[in-house]
Amino acid sequence: MNLPPDALHENVYAFALARDQVESYCNQCLTSMAELKKCSACRRLAYCSQECQRADWKLHKVECKAIKTHNEVANDSIRLVMRIAGKLSRNEDGEIEAYYIPGVARNFQNLEHHPSSYDADEESFVKEYFQFAIAPHPDRDLIKLIFQKVSINSFVVGNSTGNPIGVGLCIKLSAANHSCKPLTRVCYRNRTAMLVPVSSELPSTLEGACHSYIDELMPRDMRRDTLKKKYKFLCQCDGCLDEDRNARMEAWTCGICVKGWMRNKENGQCELCGWTMSKDHFELCRTAEEAGIAARSRLANDAIPLETKRNLCEKLLDLFQDTLHDHNVHRIPVLRCLYICSLAAQNITAAAKTGGTLLSIMLVYQNTTDPAILFQKYQLAQLFCAAGAKTQATKLLQEIEEPLEKIYTPDSMICRNVYCMILKARNLS
Repeated sequence: MNLPPDALHENVYAFALARDQVESYCNQCLTSMAELKKCSACRRLAYCSQECQRADWKLHKVECKAIKTHNEVANDSIRLVMRIAGKLSRNEDGEIEAYYIPGVARNFQNLEHHPSSYDADEESFVKEYFQFAIAPHPDRDLIKLIFQKVSINSFVVGNSTGNPIGVGLCIKLSAANHSCKPLTRVCYRNRTAMLVPVSSELPSTLEGACHSYIDELMPRDMRRDTLKKKYKFLCQCDGCLDEDRNARMEAWTCGICVKGWMRNKENGQCELCGWTMSKDHFELCRTAEEAGIAARSRLANDAIPLETKRNLCEKLLDLFQDTLHDHNVHRIPVLRCLYICSLAAQNITAAAKTGGTLLSIMLVYQNTTDPAILFQKYQLAQLFCAAGAKTQATKLLQEIEEPLEKIYTPDSMICRNVYCMILKARNLS
């Protein structure tokens, strides 16, 4: 069965922008522009026009009262649940009918969820929800149900450069299954969500338009643990069953030829030169791997100063030298953190170097036309332009120009930015 052209597109059923984005994008159509007008009541949420503000008022009026009362905007998950509760109160369940949809019809009521007798995250959410919400309140069980469905069916809402700006729920596209080796990536044209194929291989069914529910650039055991905890299934996708790919993700560096990779186990052999790992080399590599795993929580902790994180990243990369292979995914959280630290310090040279190293790992496991790769190249091109490296910038921009046009159209903001950057790179002396 061939899917029709619009099968992998959907107008988002409901969304909520992140706290720090509610004044940067229209809260109805997700347009980003210089002149946005704030709601005259709460003075927080912004809109591109009176038409959009009127269209959103039926959902915003409940959160508007809460924002005024508390003088703060709740997080996007709370406001998304609040907005969905508002839609359901008017019998707007978002039903979509199409022959390619599992069961032919899909609406909010038949979305999958995982009810439980007690869930600490759920109880914490419900408590926080009712602390923010203003009476009259919806039924407590309804809020629990919406939370359960949003928890496993929602998508991160992103802008045209791939940066997260909120959270949303799609009725149709949430039918797509997960894969750690995804066929599609979630992208947005304003509030139109799209499952964009990452290669020339096109999905033949909606369920088979697999995207990754999580960061797939992690070792298999970490991926499976994350999926089991949140989505309640043991992943047996193509990515998890690809033993060679999973071994490369956790590979150690050969102690003799250095370029070769070895499986992370005792007596592992280099796939390039055949050297059998010594006990000393095993201990060095194991120590580096354990240090990388242990550091993940610290690198993700926003309370830790960036300078402290930067020092930790540099020490870890020194430890990874000649132990963890260049394409080992334990390097990725360290490189991502160091990249952010370099940008914060306005160290363009360091950021470009780190971003380039990160890209080289991503390209081993992701396709060249994967939006994740395109966005990484776009960011690198910006850095190269800022550093005056016109050759490197032009090369990256030419590689991403056509794929981005197909995803976002030539008139989109990101494509216009690419055209301007190409002209700028050509004019650099």
